[in-house]
Amino acid sequence: MQTANLSYTYYKDWLHNSTKYFEIYYPEEIYEDPTLQSKLNMLLLGADSTYESYSKLFGIKPQRAKIYLYPSKDSLKSITGKNTLWFVDYRNREIHIALIEESGMYSSFEIVSALLEFAAGRKLPDVIAVGFGVLNFRISMSPQEKAAKYVSIEQLKSLDLRKEYNETLYAEAGDLLRYIADIHGTQALIKTLKDGNIPTVNEKDFLEFLEVEDHETSNIEKTIITLNISIEQKKFEGAITYNNVTSQPYIYFRRTPRINIKEIKVNGKSVDFIQSFTIVIPMKNFKKGSIEIKYSGDYSKIEKIAPKRGYIEGQIKKNTAFLRGAFLRPMLNSVELFNVIEVRAKTDRGIVVAPGELISSNVWRISFPSGFSGVIPVFAGEFKKMELMNGYLTVYYMGLDDKTAEGYANLTAEILEFGVEHFGKPGYGKVKVVYPKEISISSLMLDTLAYSHNPLRYKYGYTYEVAHWWVPGTVTFDRNMSQFWFNLAFPWYYSLKYAQNISQESYRELRNYGISKYHRATKYGEKDVPLTEVWKVWRTDINLYYAVGAYKGALVLEKLEEYTGREAFFQSLREFFEKYRFREGNLNDFVAILEKNSGKPVKELFQNLTANTGLP
Repeated sequence: MQTANLSYTYYKDWLHNSTKYFEIYYPEEIYEDPTLQSKLNMLLLGADSTYESYSKLFGIKPQRAKIYLYPSKDSLKSITGKNTLWFVDYRNREIHIALIEESGMYSSFEIVSALLEFAAGRKLPDVIAVGFGVLNFRISMSPQEKAAKYVSIEQLKSLDLRKEYNETLYAEAGDLLRYIADIHGTQALIKTLKDGNIPTVNEKDFLEFLEVEDHETSNIEKTIITLNISIEQKKFEGAITYNNVTSQPYIYFRRTPRINIKEIKVNGKSVDFIQSFTIVIPMKNFKKGSIEIKYSGDYSKIEKIAPKRGYIEGQIKKNTAFLRGAFLRPMLNSVELFNVIEVRAKTDRGIVVAPGELISSNVWRISFPSGFSGVIPVFAGEFKKMELMNGYLTVYYMGLDDKTAEGYANLTAEILEFGVEHFGKPGYGKVKVVYPKEISISSLMLDTLAYSHNPLRYKYGYTYEVAHWWVPGTVTFDRNMSQFWFNLAFPWYYSLKYAQNISQESYRELRNYGISKYHRATKYGEKDVPLTEVWKVWRTDINLYYAVGAYKGALVLEKLEEYTGREAFFQSLREFFEKYRFREGNLNDFVAILEKNSGKPVKELFQNLTANTGLP
């Protein structure tokens, strides 16, 4: 990164990065703002591969160009005089983009829209440019919101969408392109992009689609991930094979700009594809069969291109590699139901740690009885290991002396045993913890908890992470968004109960800590939202999201425990977790179980606690 030296007065002090095709200029304000910097990272890492793919789509040879990023629409307007979120100067090969901070971190659809138009060589209809951008970075809205707020398709097609960011209209544009792909196939979506024409869409059918599309799944009989990780070179080569996939009439994949797709085979035959910022679209419709995707990643280049600051998940450091989710592999866009996953991985330094059971050298397998969705992590490095709880818990560590690692492991076992006693065993046959050197992380992924901080110092924060083995690790709430809060609330409730088990003083301190965080984030209730609506604020106010979902949500669970009695409440949680093991949970059923075990009416109280604002 260097300071730009431009003839334009406004840009002379701007920062500057170069990629294969682009000279990218931006003020320091963007570099200093975490949300705007995440968008900058997305552009720097994905611009070249995305632009090459778009150029191929439109049949235009790639050209070098300049990209100017602005921290707001007002900034773009004051400098260029243009009242728009983005525009392309084709004569001078310049792309001007106002970054939309309101859309949240890692949601950079304005960049997609601008780059798509530059590759097309002409201005595209707003609904297509915006819709394809949103298709890359999905805006979540409930079916009720969609039905209430969406305009007619004809009206949407006539609106100037690039003038102002409108969450509802942008979400509708994205849903419209997703509808085209679902009903007519990916070839129809590609034709829409190339021709700039929206096919005829029945308004009633579109609204019905919005009611059900969030619930569609891809059931995968067996998934095989093959990886060759070079820590020395900071590179990896990979392939993922989905066997016996049952899906929608179309299919596309989530990816990250940190991986480059090299080949896609559908039922054994190579197909062309569009590689966009965060999605990959094979130019072939798909219903069922097998899919193979080959890809690679080069973190030595990532470190040279991307700004040093900012969180880049998925890393290869000097002694450690960590890959996960779309950073490890392209994921099917719809909810994936895995039945069997195998990870076949090798590394040039140390060992590989992956989910599931090590069934042979460098091969890990994890099975789900009813199918389950989740993030797959892979670690590589010079790890040592120890086993506790009769082999139920395995701890992998590096960069720690054995005595320190033993202290961490014993604490983990203590927290786990508390949960097993009161809430039953998590769904996994065995669990593992990874303490990775060099990588800052606290995350649970399937049966694997990765934690790089000192769990003895941050005991209850660590307990919060361990509790994720129950929720959302064993039972999750991802589809009915009004119940999503339970994913946040139960782990903090678990932490409170564990603290209470240690001492009343520890419990009071932790409880008061959560209440104070709630008061600060909600401005003493002024910004509070009901638990049933907390999912709506995660993009715009992450502190409010956790304050309401976790801290207030845990107090709601405590209120229910107080009303029904501890034993009835714990027994109900055990039954609920067992019934919905590796399934989407249903809190209405939990309320019914709680009423059965306590002999008390719970439904009305539960609704009042979750649908209203304020602490219980």
